[in-house]
Amino acid sequence: MSSRHLTPLPQHLETAGQALCASLDLAPTPSLVRVFTLSPFAAGVAQRQTQAVREMVERGVFDQRPDSAWYAHTLAATLAETPTMDGVKRLLRQMRNLAQFHLIYRHVLATSVMTETVADVSALADVFVQAALDWCDRTLAATPAYGEPRTETGERQHLVVFALGKLGAGELNLSSDIDLVLAYPEAGVTTTGKTCQQYFVRLAQMLVDALDPITVDGFVYRVDLRLRPWGESGPLVMHFDAMESYFETQGRDWERYAFIKARACAGDLAAGDTMLARLQPFVYRRYLDFGAVQALRDMKARIQAEKHGPRNIKLGPGGIRDIEFGVQVMQLIWGGRQPELRTRALMQALPQLVGLNHLDATVAADLLAAYEFLRDLEHCLQAVADEQTQLLPTDDDALDGVALMLGYADRLAMRLALDEHRTKVSAFFTGVIAPVEVATTTVPWDEIETTVQAHQFGEAEIAARELEQLRTARDRSSVGNEGRQRLDALMPALLEDLRGQVDAGVVLSRLVPILRSVLRRSAYLALLHENPDARRLLVELVRRSRWVAERLCAQPMHMDALLDERGIDDLPTTAALRQSVRQRLAAVDADDQERRLDVLREFREQYGFGIALAELRAKLPLMRISDYYTFLAEALLQEALEMAWADIGGPHHRPFIVVGYGKLGGLELGPDSDLDLVFLHDFPPDEAPMLQRLARRLLHILTASTYLGALYEIDTRLRPSGNAGTMVTSLAGFETYQRQRAWTWEHQALVRARCVAGDPALRERFETLRRALLCEPRDRDKVREDVAAMRERMVKHHKAEADLKRSAGGIVDIEFMVQYLVLAHAAEHPALAVFPDNVRILEAAGASGVLARETAEALTAAYLALRAENHRRALDLPDRERAERLLRDHEALVRGTWVKLFSP
Repeated sequence: MSSRHLTPLPQHLETAGQALCASLDLAPTPSLVRVFTLSPFAAGVAQRQTQAVREMVERGVFDQRPDSAWYAHTLAATLAETPTMDGVKRLLRQMRNLAQFHLIYRHVLATSVMTETVADVSALADVFVQAALDWCDRTLAATPAYGEPRTETGERQHLVVFALGKLGAGELNLSSDIDLVLAYPEAGVTTTGKTCQQYFVRLAQMLVDALDPITVDGFVYRVDLRLRPWGESGPLVMHFDAMESYFETQGRDWERYAFIKARACAGDLAAGDTMLARLQPFVYRRYLDFGAVQALRDMKARIQAEKHGPRNIKLGPGGIRDIEFGVQVMQLIWGGRQPELRTRALMQALPQLVGLNHLDATVAADLLAAYEFLRDLEHCLQAVADEQTQLLPTDDDALDGVALMLGYADRLAMRLALDEHRTKVSAFFTGVIAPVEVATTTVPWDEIETTVQAHQFGEAEIAARELEQLRTARDRSSVGNEGRQRLDALMPALLEDLRGQVDAGVVLSRLVPILRSVLRRSAYLALLHENPDARRLLVELVRRSRWVAERLCAQPMHMDALLDERGIDDLPTTAALRQSVRQRLAAVDADDQERRLDVLREFREQYGFGIALAELRAKLPLMRISDYYTFLAEALLQEALEMAWADIGGPHHRPFIVVGYGKLGGLELGPDSDLDLVFLHDFPPDEAPMLQRLARRLLHILTASTYLGALYEIDTRLRPSGNAGTMVTSLAGFETYQRQRAWTWEHQALVRARCVAGDPALRERFETLRRALLCEPRDRDKVREDVAAMRERMVKHHKAEADLKRSAGGIVDIEFMVQYLVLAHAAEHPALAVFPDNVRILEAAGASGVLARETAEALTAAYLALRAENHRRALDLPDRERAERLLRDHEALVRGTWVKLFSP
């Protein structure tokens, strides 16, 4: 039920409505009286088709939502027996009048909410277009001059009717034209030798003739074909290849807006869906597309030039079009990277924008309320005379009638509500297209020497050299005018950010390669120009991290992370990450192996870059950063394993696991960590060839070099017998090797081993085995000697300079002490073997008394401090003095503990 309420009719209007009912021999029910009074069109239909209206009223048809299936069945049955176009036109229009009466009846009585009204109008439009197309196609194909259109392989092919605009979105208004684009699958000839192009052009002409002209019975739909390629100067229809070629080479920004809502509404629907999938890269760019904002400004300027005043609730200020354009531009900007936004319906897009943090929830609620109000008002205006109008009447009585239909006492009350909604819409839309403040400068940036001096750049020689290189790149013939213009628009503000900075030369040496890399993908320049905060953040990040600069240069898609103010404030689970990557893979053809590999790599790149930003911006502590990198790797490994199984067609029961060692096993991954992996199974021996295929396929998925490079660098040398061993080992064989042949250093490695992907049951068995192996009684003196000897060998191969990881008192010392404690004491203290990470093992050592609690806590603090600094160095934030100070601060503790543990 609608939220609109029924305002009582004035007595004189009610009397007139009752008189009309009496003249038609219809019972003057309050419902009919109200409908006839407020909608002269409905009254006219009742006068012309009295018997049909009377029967439908008596059966209570109008009290229910329109049954599009009934209309489709009735049209198909009657059109099948209609031989002439004149008869078709008459039947279509009479049926459409009844359907329109049905829709207006429910709208006027407020028994249908706006969402139901637009859905019903759209569904009925689909029915009428399909019915007309079926008759025209059947009739034309039976004509000796044309025959049936065939593909090159001889198959019958059919026209596809694409609905754009509100019909495409399923949000058609009561009396609207329908925006259609017509196409067919492929070039070919008909059974009589005509080209398919000739056939479908004629079919298009017949379809429009059936629907559009106004006759004594009215019209079916006003058909607008101007949104087709090349507009009014283009052919009425095109085959799919020609259509795709047009959009690849000639498509304009306004056409991208139009095709957001494109939908196959009649004809060969399956072929239409396939074609729209081919056009997705044109509509939604794979990168963030802030160039769409300027295109929106241009379209809005053209609309404003037409001087639509406040009477126009669609094109006037704060009207329907402002809501639609504002939401669509946000879809275009983000939809290439976030498929959730690729929805045709505005009311579905709004909650998605909120959920993805692109739109404030309160603003979205205001927009939804305004949209519902404006669309209801639009329907009231159109229900009066079945006219395509969005203009408020100038006559006060007529405006009072519209207000009554909308549920207001009078026109003044309605105008107050209208003005309130328009104010909120205008504020939203202005915010979306507000022009960016431009830095004032009297010196063009490409006058290098003057620019460097005027901005007082430090490291002036480096700054000048970098700007010269950027100017040279800009002026190359391969760079289009749009790229040059966007760079020139951006540079004044960007250089202003560096004014007076002593390290301006170094910053520019990192920024300029990024700018050069996107000159031919200039939407990224528009992103920085349209978002001053993102631009300033970029300057700060590349100042602090060469790693970030290099990543952005290689993969500009990471710039979207600069716009997310939330950053990474919370830690997702492996399951949540897997769900996200699976959603992306679901949008890819299962047979497109190369694209599926790219999806995995893009996912890792996007999330890995976001984690690095969280670390640089101190959003999360070190252990949570490492957890995030580790969970990301686990999610991708599990998905890669599933893909590998699918590729080789493995059995349903899959006792196979991936064991992570080192940093992966110990939950200590960093931004560029490789993965130490071991593959274990519990298959019969005769399945060895299949397992080798699986391992090869999995390694290919992980290491194949695509345009994004490998997913991860993989090291499998920690498997039993190292490079001399088989790639996949049975769990029983692994146990035998560990008990009988493994060296102490291999048991050390087992301390940080953990199952990261694969069969849950085998995973549990491995974890049980790992704990049992680590808890075996050992000769402590032998363990002490072996661990110390291994550390000594590392020292001999290590260069003399300070190294947070390998120097005395560094990370490796702490790791080796932790491993020694597990191997030497886990037999008496099994809690030492539960966890694979150093921090929790140290906690267990302190709790068990193997180490003094204060010593365990101090070693933990030292370990985390050294690792944090090592992470900074990985992101290229080196501070030699700080690193040396950290080593000095912790060396006495670390080396002192070492001496206590390893002295004979």
